[in-house]
Amino acid sequence: MTQPGRTPLAPREMLRVMDAAQVIHERQAVLEEHEAFNREATIREIQLMYEELGDLVGTRTIERALDQYLSQRYAFTPARPGLRRNLALLYIRRGWIAKRVLVPTAAVAALVWGGVEAVELARQRAFTGEVDGFRREVAGLVATSGTARDQLDALIATDLPPDLPAVDAEAVSADIGEAGRLLAAADEMLGRLGVAAASDLDRAELENLRAEAQRASGQIDLARDEMAGADERMQRHARLLTYGPEIDRLHAAVVAAAVEDAALERTAALQATAERQLSARDADGLGETVRLYEGLHALLAAETRIVVTGGVWRVSNDNPRIRNYYLLVQALGSDGQPVPFPIRNEETGVTRPVSVWGERVPQETYDRVAADRQDNGIIDDEEFGFKRRGYITAERRYPDVGQITEW
Repeated sequence: MTQPGRTPLAPREMLRVMDAAQVIHERQAVLEEHEAFNREATIREIQLMYEELGDLVGTRTIERALDQYLSQRYAFTPARPGLRRNLALLYIRRGWIAKRVLVPTAAVAALVWGGVEAVELARQRAFTGEVDGFRREVAGLVATSGTARDQLDALIATDLPPDLPAVDAEAVSADIGEAGRLLAAADEMLGRLGVAAASDLDRAELENLRAEAQRASGQIDLARDEMAGADERMQRHARLLTYGPEIDRLHAAVVAAAVEDAALERTAALQATAERQLSARDADGLGETVRLYEGLHALLAAETRIVVTGGVWRVSNDNPRIRNYYLLVQALGSDGQPVPFPIRNEETGVTRPVSVWGERVPQETYDRVAADRQDNGIIDDEEFGFKRRGYITAERRYPDVGQITEW
């Protein structure tokens, strides 16, 4: 009868109690059987059985056999190794295995799976970003192609100069035609790329489309180069038309200002160079000749003092044991401003306009100028030479041995 306030056992629990009671009952019966065991009577019964069989066995032998039997009667014999034993051990240790092995393994597996999922998600997001970037790249190429197309239309609308030589006119037309062909091919590729980029892409498709986009970009660049070539030909023709009259004007001005024969000789050399460049349609060369004419005209128009400002020595290129001594000089106009002179550097062979350079002198001249400067920090005897208007050659106090423009 169940007492008030207590919960009766569940059926499963009652079955377990009954199983435990059965085990206790069986163990008690075994113990009672063991306690009731009569050793002497048992030995006498075994002897009688041997006598009936016609065999005489001594009491001591029967006692030893009985003791051996009783010692092994309740001995525990472990199960032999095998699958059944291993499964039984796993079942017995199921709690420890679940807690120490299965749960941690499941946790690690969950973490690994979560990491794999996270990596895959990050990879998908990165790929989505690449696809979006590619779509922006295609849009940019479309805009670039449109700009190039506008430039080509403007170039086509520009009338060719009527006096443009036939060779240049044919080259300009060829450049424009090639640029149009290249842009048409690029536009066709960009059209296909725009359609493909709007669809779902995988990695292989994206790489193929990127290669196609590179080819389209290359076509646009080549078209620009062709247009630049056509424009450069027309610009060069315009410069040639400008340089011709400019050189005629400068030549006349230089000839009018020149007094010295050396100046006239240099002018004649410049004129011959300009004629060759005009025949070759060398616009860059003519531009340099114009600058030389302008420098010569400015030099002829100036009256210039050349004064000593210091000194420097250099090791000779021909013999390292020899020193070359130089006075540093500066060319100054009547207004006190520097005047550039075309000076050839004897160490490099390069001629360039400079207003300060070095004049090679004997060592005794170098030492005398150094002593002049040491007494009060000023070179009192600073006059090196003077160039008159209409001349390019200066009147010098010292022989012309060689010059340097760098030290």
